[in-house]
Amino acid sequence: MTGYTKRKIRGINFSFLLASFVFACWALVCAWYGWPRGFRGGSTAGFCLFGLAALFFGAFPAIWGRYPRKHPVNHELLRYGDLAQVSERLDREMGGEVEALGPFRFTASFLVYDSGHEFQMVPYDQIASAEIDKPGSDEPAAIVVQTRRGRRYQWYRTWMQGRFNPERVLEKIRAAAHLDAPAG
Repeated sequence: MTGYTKRKIRGINFSFLLASFVFACWALVCAWYGWPRGFRGGSTAGFCLFGLAALFFGAFPAIWGRYPRKHPVNHELLRYGDLAQVSERLDREMGGEVEALGPFRFTASFLVYDSGHEFQMVPYDQIASAEIDKPGSDEPAAIVVQTRRGRRYQWYRTWMQGRFNPERVLEKIRAAAHLDAPAG
């Protein structure tokens, strides 16, 4: 069985390649049908713009294949130690008992935010504070996590970033990171 981190890397690479394919198809539509015709050289402009977008999105998996440490998943894992060790530990924990609340995964020692197109991970022992940020009535609530090294994570409750109950997620983060425990 392939580990969680390998599947996540493949999924992100596939997403970029799929976007590249879609843009390449639109470039071919522009070239074939001469679309858009509304302005001079429209089909050439459409072909060039969609072709450049296809190259742009297709370049990322190629760069990540050549320089694996630059991949967003590996880059996130490298924040917390040796890539192979952290990856193996995360794979082992994700294969075991995992509680999922929306895009959040709670393993034995990691808080993992996996909305499908995004991956962030914070070890519980690195979490200094966690709170809910409710900026206004029209804006969605956000979970804000601050690490001991000063890094700030902010996750909104939206359809794009994932639907979750902010109070329940906050309660779980605070319990797992022992933020409500008395000092001593």
